[in-house]
Amino acid sequence: MMEKNIKKEILLKTDSTWVNNKFNQININNPEVTVLKITIPPNMQLPMHKHPLINIAYVNKGDLTIIMESGDSRTFKQGESFAEVIEDFHYGKNNSSDTVELIVFYIGEKDTALSVNK
Repeated sequence: MMEKNIKKEILLKTDSTWVNNKFNQININNPEVTVLKITIPPNMQLPMHKHPLINIAYVNKGDLTIIMESGDSRTFKQGESFAEVIEDFHYGKNNSSDTVELIVFYIGEKDTALSVNK
């Protein structure tokens, strides 16, 4: 096996969410990791929601705009990774005629809801 053909690329290394909120000291007694593949059809808006745990997303296909309850927004493009906001209401929107596909890694206490709708 030739290791010289193996490539490693850091997609995200951060200590805060995309709105620059620092991660609180993490103390997980009963840890659980969930990985979701989320597919958002063209021109679709997700409901207003929040996440009670850390989650990291990779945009595998398309572009996703995330809009905070305050109105602040940011668009994440195919190939980008980001740390989602925690405990702040927001929603995602696919503004294009193409499908958006996300791979999302959730890390938190076992049996914690991944998101909570408003």
